[in-house]
Parts: sequence; C-alpha cells; structure tokens
Amino acid sequence: MTVAALLLAMMVCLEAEGEPFQGQVGVAYVAVNRSVQWGQPLTQVLMAPRQFGGWRRVAHLEHLDPQSWHACQQAAQVAMARSHPDPSRGAVHFLSDRDLQHPPTWVKRVRITTKIGRHTFFR
Repeated sequence: MTVAALLLAMMVCLEAEGEPFQGQVGVAYVAVNRSVQWGQPLTQVLMAPRQFGGWRRVAHLEHLDPQSWHACQQAAQVAMARSHPDPSRGAVHFLSDRDLQHPPTWVKRVRITTKIGRHTFFR
C-alpha cells in the first residue's frame, strides 16, 4: 500500500466510518477530485491544514475494528483507481450533518452535488 493510499484510507475512516460504502467512496473521491482539480499530489491534499477535520481525532484509528478498516481501505482503493463512478458527482467538499448545523462561510459559494448517508457533498 502506498503512503497516499494509506493516508486516504485513514481519512475515510476518520471522516466516514460507519457510513454506507458509497458514502465512504464519496468521501475518498473528494480528496482525489481535489488532487486532480488543484494539481497537487494526493498526499499534499490530504495533509493540508484545516482541510479534513477528522485528523483531529487520529487517535481513534488505534481502536478500529478490522472490518471497518478493510471497508475504508476498499473505499480508498476504488477512488484512487477510479474503478467505479464517483458517487460524490465531482464534489471537492463535504460536510457531515453535524457540521451543517453551523456551516462554514464557503458553503455560500458552492452547490450541493448529492447527499449520501450523513454527508452532503459540494462542488
């Protein structure tokens, strides 16, 4: 597994563990879409400051059950290989239902592409 694949799977677990598989793939695709759109390596996109809030809970990864970790790895692999259509519909942002209670200001400048599980996706 490459560093990019490992970081992407970790981010998916931190942001979308327990979500439907399509939602996990959508979260992974957001990072991949940013990498393509912004012309930056995936690792740089994933580690950019203030981009993926799940990194604040990185210690949670120590307590993942193997089944959850496997699902997150699969979602990351699907997005990196682009082996399935993008369920986020080209999104470069997502917010959880909880985050939407107090949305960031950038929400006014983007449009919703879809909602999957507890995540709303934006472009």
